[in-house]
Amino acid sequence: MKKVVFLGDCNVDLIMDGLEDDPGPDKEIGCASFHIAMGASSCIAAAAYASLGGDARVCGLCGDDEFGKLMREKLAAAGVRTDMVRCAASEKTGVTVNLVRGAARYQVTYPGAMVRFTLTDIPDALFHDLRHLHISGVYQTKALLPHVAGILARAADAGATTSLDCQWDPGERWEGLDSWLPRLSWLFANAQEARSMTGTNGTAEALRALADQTPCPVVKTGAEGARAIVNGRETLVPAAPVDVVDTIGAGDNFNAGFLFAVMEKDMHLLEAVRFANAAGGLSCTFRGGTDARSSWQDVCHFMEKQT
Repeated sequence: MKKVVFLGDCNVDLIMDGLEDDPGPDKEIGCASFHIAMGASSCIAAAAYASLGGDARVCGLCGDDEFGKLMREKLAAAGVRTDMVRCAASEKTGVTVNLVRGAARYQVTYPGAMVRFTLTDIPDALFHDLRHLHISGVYQTKALLPHVAGILARAADAGATTSLDCQWDPGERWEGLDSWLPRLSWLFANAQEARSMTGTNGTAEALRALADQTPCPVVKTGAEGARAIVNGRETLVPAAPVDVVDTIGAGDNFNAGFLFAVMEKDMHLLEAVRFANAAGGLSCTFRGGTDARSSWQDVCHFMEKQT
C-alpha cells in the first residue's frame, strides 16, 4: 500500500477554555476548563485522516519526555503510524497554549524540538511507495525551511501528489513560499493567511492571486465555508452552520477531509470542498482538534442532516 505521510510540526496543546475576559498585561483571569490534548497541524490532520478511514503516517520530531510520549500514544490511539516520529533526547516537546474565549482564540507556542526538525530527521523510506505528502506548520520548523522545496521535488519525483498548509508566519515574510507554490498539488490557507501571503485586501482577490502561482489553492473562510477555483471560476462553497464548542483543529480536519475525499473517494474539487467543510464543521462541535474522531459515515450523516 502506498503511503500518505503528514510531515511537519509535533507538539501538545494546552487548552484553557471559557475565558472570563480577554487576556491583557498584568491581568489574571479565570477559565471554565483546562485539558491537555494532541496538537500540531500535521498530527491533527493525520489523526483526522485515519479516523475517516485512511492509512496515515506522521513524520516529525518531538522530545524524549512525557509530552513526547503522550504525542506518540495519542497518534497510535487514533490509528496513525508513528514509525517516522523521532525523539530528540536533549530537547523538550513543543507546546502550544490555547486561550479560548467564545469564537476568539489566543495562541502561544513554545516550539521545543520542532526547531531542530530538519532533513536528516526524514528517512529515505518516506519517499518509497509514497502516494501523497502533506506538509504543515513549516514556520515552526525553522531548520526545515531551506529544504521544503527539495522535499516537494523529491515527492514529485516519487510520483506522489503534494499539499501544504504552512500556517501563519509570525514575521509575515512567507519565506520560501514562491518556490513551494508551483510544486504543490493543493495549497490550504485560511483567509487571513491568504491575504497576507498575497498582499491583497479581499479573500476572493487573494485566491485569484494564489491561483496564478499554484495549481489548486483552497482558502478556508471559517463559518462562511471555503473558496476555490472551480471550472475556472472563483467559487464560494458555503458551510452549514454549527453550534461551535471549539474551533481548535477545524482547519486541519478540513485538510484531512479534502485529501480523503480526493484520494480515497475520487471526488471532484467541488464535492471535496463540500465534504471538507463538513469535516471541519463537525470537528467544531467537539473540544480539541482530535476529539471528534469522525468516520466517513459520521461526516456523511452530518451532511445529510444539514440538507
